[in-house]
Amino acid sequence: MFQEIQTVMTQSATDQFLNTFMMHLLSLNRSESNFTCNLCLTFISDVQMFVKGNGSINSILPAIGDFCTQAQLDHPYVCEGIVDQFGPEIAFILAQSNFTATTICGSLLPNCGPNLLKTRMWPMKLPGKKPPVKPWPTVKKGNPTMRVLHLSDIHIDWSYTPGSEADCNVGSGVANTLCCRSYPDSSKTPQMKAGVWGTLANCDLPYQTFISVLKHISQKEKLDYIIVTGDMVAHDIWNYSKGRTRSTLQIISGVLRLFFPTTPIYNSIGNHEGVPMDSFVSHENRGYAAFGTQWLYNQLPNFWTNRLARTNAKDIKYRASFAVSVKKGLRLLSLNSIYCSEWNFLVYLHPVDPDGTLKWLVDQLSDAERKGDKVHIISHIPPGIDYCLKGWSFNFYNIVNRFEGTITAMFYGHTHNDQFNVFYENGDPTGRPTHFTWIAPSLTTYSYLNPAYRIYTVDGAYNGSSYTVLNAETYITNLAKANNQQNDLTWNLEYKTKEAYGMKDLSPQSWNKLIKQLGNNTGLFNKYYNYYFHRMSGKIATVDPATKASMICAMKSGRSYDQANFCK
Repeated sequence: MFQEIQTVMTQSATDQFLNTFMMHLLSLNRSESNFTCNLCLTFISDVQMFVKGNGSINSILPAIGDFCTQAQLDHPYVCEGIVDQFGPEIAFILAQSNFTATTICGSLLPNCGPNLLKTRMWPMKLPGKKPPVKPWPTVKKGNPTMRVLHLSDIHIDWSYTPGSEADCNVGSGVANTLCCRSYPDSSKTPQMKAGVWGTLANCDLPYQTFISVLKHISQKEKLDYIIVTGDMVAHDIWNYSKGRTRSTLQIISGVLRLFFPTTPIYNSIGNHEGVPMDSFVSHENRGYAAFGTQWLYNQLPNFWTNRLARTNAKDIKYRASFAVSVKKGLRLLSLNSIYCSEWNFLVYLHPVDPDGTLKWLVDQLSDAERKGDKVHIISHIPPGIDYCLKGWSFNFYNIVNRFEGTITAMFYGHTHNDQFNVFYENGDPTGRPTHFTWIAPSLTTYSYLNPAYRIYTVDGAYNGSSYTVLNAETYITNLAKANNQQNDLTWNLEYKTKEAYGMKDLSPQSWNKLIKQLGNNTGLFNKYYNYYFHRMSGKIATVDPATKASMICAMKSGRSYDQANFCK
């Protein structure tokens, strides 16, 4: 195959780079297990040599797209789009950095060298004099409570097409990232047709399903406020544009206002709001002038309609984070966690606290601690998954433990699964649990998930309120049933957290106790497994011991890369 590609490419290529790369490529053994690693090392090394010879990386990007197509790495329109999206940033990084090919490929691929870029650590000084640790508060029955809606990972696909191929990888030599839409090469009769309301496949959410859930909630619930933890845009990452992202945010924000005109709505930014995906460039970064995110940040105060004061708008426009007083004694902090994303490539040029976001967080928490306020944090990327860079994650973990008496709840999304992470004193999972994160199930079906949302009952606004979460209700819809019967969607209670798991309260200690019970009780773990994947049926396949151990380990991992250390 590579000989054929060489013939096609070198006929139109003028740069010596292409001939050199193809010569090196032909020398690789594709049957070897480390072929992908060697391909990466070869490509990066040749590009760096090309740059040292004063070559322009941007001039070879079209040829890289051609190679992607000829090698059948993806569909032609995806190859072209991915190169257009990510090529300029990667070219800039290669030109501006002294990262070796081993460093880059070792960080991008498993078993290809040391993962240096993603695991770089950097120190952060925290204020001393931590207040004495107090027991988790006991809330009296009959005290006022609040109802808080949590929506996450909506991912509306404006190109969703009922009746199109939902299993678009079957019979295809090249996998599709996103199905349930009509593609330029969609000529075969669909083997699995996309449903009207959505499909349990690699598909995003149709607009009418988003309308259905908002209509249902607005008619059923009396909400005190709403939190939306990011990711409005679909997963066609090769086709992102600033205009479409702005339009998507504007439409979704407008629809939310339409259904909840008097309810405060608080947002956090998601990684799919970047163009390209995950691209959020801090002001101090060398790439800011060319790739800065001001095009988005300047518009966020218009989309995030929560009557923000002028000071909030200033913070949003600078770092896509803000602080707001929700109730007397309760402060909500929306934190931009995309600065910790491993796919935010330009952050590798300046990984140390981009835009001073963690310092801003510490300043807010210190002020809240002095005033006796409680704090809720909403954000997108959970710090306990390896998607989050280690240095940022470890510093955030330390911040949470320092201010464990001030922070009463943390809400996340991103994974699309229904899960949680527990934090521990000194990061020791055998020690005292200090906090935990709520990671909400997604509204999108991507991938193979029934749409879901969550409502929290929170200790209400009164003198001395703990503002802790007292219980949570997760709601879900059965897409297969609705599509088969061609009925309107029905949204049903899937479970209440305390009742489903037999928890006396929702303290860190109770979550830690639950982890131990999940390890010992197969029936309880199976229930968790069902909730994790938004499943409607109580029947599941037997979970193999390795999968179970990995999932339980993840519950104890409140910071990234910990699983490799204490979950062997």
